[in-house]
Amino acid sequence: MGSQERLELPLGYLPTEGLTPQEDQDLVALLSKWTGGRISTPVFTELAGMIPQPIVEVVLFRKNGDTLETLLIPRPEDDIVWPGMYHTPGSALRAADYHREDHVPLNGAFERIQRDEFKAEFAHTPTFAGRLHRLGDRGPEVAEVYVAELPEGLATQPNHVWYAVEQLEQNPKFIQGQLGHVMIAAEHFNRMSN
Repeated sequence: MGSQERLELPLGYLPTEGLTPQEDQDLVALLSKWTGGRISTPVFTELAGMIPQPIVEVVLFRKNGDTLETLLIPRPEDDIVWPGMYHTPGSALRAADYHREDHVPLNGAFERIQRDEFKAEFAHTPTFAGRLHRLGDRGPEVAEVYVAELPEGLATQPNHVWYAVEQLEQNPKFIQGQLGHVMIAAEHFNRMSN
């Protein structure tokens, strides 16, 4: 999204900590080639450790008797930070989301979550449950938390599991850094259900 021209260094220029001035300029030149679309997982992971990421978290619930359950999906086995771990679906907002025709960046994240994670559309527009700031395993995040529903009777994917919210804290396969937003969503869900 930036210019591919070599930057003139201002007087008093200091390179990024840990880089030589040449490495700093090379990094700027490489980053300036990015066109605003997808960022590879390794690059995203490095950037996420440096710059707080705006994350959209979508939590689905169902009642199984008296037990509140949430839908968990697995991360890929080759995930850099959480290989094979279970999580609630979410997506980082991307620069391209701000150039949408509908002018609603949030819809870009919702569309990716539906297409890439649920493989189904939400029954209704997700409802806002809250926002939190957290320092996760991948870096600092500002997460907006939403509660959504899948259409009635829709079967979930074979590797998706419904899991009791009250037992998440003891589940070693669940990304524990997500417990905070699940609890915010559960409180919202319970308030809306009563």
